[in-house]
Amino acid sequence: MQPDTLKKYQTRARNFYHEHCVSDAPDSAQICAALLACAGEYRPNSFSTLKNSLMNDQLARGNSDTATAIRKLINPVTAPNSKMTRKSKLKQIRKVPFEDFKALYKHLHAGANLDEAASLVLAYWIGVRPCEMRTISVTGNQVKIIGGKKSAELHRGADRTLVIDKPKILKLIEWAAHRMSKCPRTNTAIRDRFRREARTLWSRRKQVPTLKSFRHQIGSILKASGESPETMAYIMGHQSTESISVYGDGRSGADRQSYLRPVEGLDLSKVRKPKNPPRYGAGRVIGRIEFPASTRDWLPGKSIAPNSRGT
Repeated sequence: MQPDTLKKYQTRARNFYHEHCVSDAPDSAQICAALLACAGEYRPNSFSTLKNSLMNDQLARGNSDTATAIRKLINPVTAPNSKMTRKSKLKQIRKVPFEDFKALYKHLHAGANLDEAASLVLAYWIGVRPCEMRTISVTGNQVKIIGGKKSAELHRGADRTLVIDKPKILKLIEWAAHRMSKCPRTNTAIRDRFRREARTLWSRRKQVPTLKSFRHQIGSILKASGESPETMAYIMGHQSTESISVYGDGRSGADRQSYLRPVEGLDLSKVRKPKNPPRYGAGRVIGRIEFPASTRDWLPGKSIAPNSRGT
């Protein structure tokens, strides 16, 4: 486990102990009871993350028995035959009009929130993750991005070099990349301020875009562009062609143009492809449609025999 990851787990665990156990060093019974008692307040994925944080924190403290007890806990919300209501997922905005980008950019600049404005530029134009925004370099018309996803210890994957031929966009990205390279604030601080400013700008909206919304928008544009799965994966910084399936919708990017393309002479053979075919795909027989004998002559001039295949 990376030291930064463990540090995040420990911080979350300490906050949990303080809020739910009223102790900085609760015992195994206190932690397990508190975790089960508040399970309904978390979405299933969040509960698993919290449980993992507590378990790793206890291992770091040398309490292996407590860590084992936490690991064996079953979420009462998702347990078989559970009648507890699951907390619904937050809906994400995956399409952001250019007018919203301009309005938010102007709002952030007017309030001197330049770190947030720089993050917005990088998210909107090249769809990078927040953890990748501080290592971007611009040379000529090429934008080099150090991948933020680690496939193995001390090995960064999904590095990419993108080409942008629009001088105005390139100049904006260069300013934003330089700003973020010097920024001393944390990604969390920038993200939280970004959300607050978006809510201030659009106070009447039920939902406002986040930095991830703009990454979804890039995914939508790429899907509508007709690029190959390998090219889309490379531009998004994915190591597999499967990953982009959760980003955006091609219909949301049909009216937009992509200004991104990979550098020339790129070898895309390292991009992983699914080992198994899609569960439901072209050319696969899903099943048979059985027609009762009473419906045999229900179409004028046609006869559909029982047990025939649907077309």
